[in-house]
Amino acid sequence: MLESPVEWQRMHAVAAVFHLRHGYLDPTDKAKHGELIAWLTRQRHLNGQGLLEAARVSELDALGMIWSKNANAWERGYAYAAVFHHQHGQLAIPATAKLDDYAVGAWMRRQRKAAGLTKDQVAKLDALDELWRLERDWNRSYRRLLAYLAAGGTLDGPANRTGGEADPTFRPGTWLRKQDKARTEGKLTDHQAALTRHAETVIG
Repeated sequence: MLESPVEWQRMHAVAAVFHLRHGYLDPTDKAKHGELIAWLTRQRHLNGQGLLEAARVSELDALGMIWSKNANAWERGYAYAAVFHHQHGQLAIPATAKLDDYAVGAWMRRQRKAAGLTKDQVAKLDALDELWRLERDWNRSYRRLLAYLAAGGTLDGPANRTGGEADPTFRPGTWLRKQDKARTEGKLTDHQAALTRHAETVIG
């Protein structure tokens, strides 16, 4: 028997509050969120049976509903990656990073190396961060270069010039010269080579 609209809206509100506080919808503490966990399990079952109304599916999707609770479900990892992106604006996630004990850094590392991602999965990651496939440290350094240039930084003068007050430990000129050398030696991927050429175009 399907629950009443009033009851569904009550529990949807509980789910929305959890999502607002945590940035995702994957409660695991049965002592604190037992009712919500049970309700979400029921929604998964109903959806799997084709009994959950399309409008309700959409409302739960908007909260980042994880329809598959397999321990290694791609959707679960993606939900945590989306939270990391919301917090940091990118998916250059440290390999050891965790969110609520979920190893989101290790998950992201697996995605970078995975050869069997579906087009939908790739599109979802692209929508978060089009640079997600890049090795994490290279990704971060490239973003630091772009941020430096966007802030009006110049590469004229000493190669060891720092990124300024906003990023005093980064040396954009030195990093870019290393990439030029690596590109000449064929050590960059086609994607990395294209990005460095783009940066050089921005520099003018």
